[in-house]
Amino acid sequence: MFKYLKGTTELWLTYGVFKGGDKLCGYTDADGNMVEDCHTVSGYTFMINGRVVSWSSKKQDIVLLSMTESKYVAATHSVKEALWMKNFISQLFSPLTKPIDVFCDNQSTIALMQDYQYHVRTKHIDIHYHFIQWVVKCSDIQLIFCPTVDMLADVLTKALPSPKVKHFALFLGLCMA
Repeated sequence: MFKYLKGTTELWLTYGVFKGGDKLCGYTDADGNMVEDCHTVSGYTFMINGRVVSWSSKKQDIVLLSMTESKYVAATHSVKEALWMKNFISQLFSPLTKPIDVFCDNQSTIALMQDYQYHVRTKHIDIHYHFIQWVVKCSDIQLIFCPTVDMLADVLTKALPSPKVKHFALFLGLCMA
């Protein structure tokens, strides 16, 4: 961690001119590498007009049995943030009428969110994580597949090689001072 911090001391988070609240989108991911306590790390980042305005990286509360489930829980946390951001922006500016795009790099997770049916393999997931299915059904959030190589939230969930960190840093709006 300190190596990462040392390597990014010259980077600054930059913002452009805010042109309205209609370009809100998010990226969500979970670490595929189970740590010794079996809790995965989930992360998300939200952008307005291509600049980061919100991000999170934290260890998940529950132990899950598959990557699909881990990414499902991570997506639920990011959708809660998306709804809060939508409400906040709507109060400051004009109401957002389009669904918020949330990008996820796991197609099984997206299918599970859009299915709305009981699944024996996911019955152990707490009911409050299934809230995401209702949000998707109401069209407040639109889940879109994003290939892993383009997943901006990857940098928040796992150690990456230096070139990938620099690549994602650029897209997150981190620039040299």
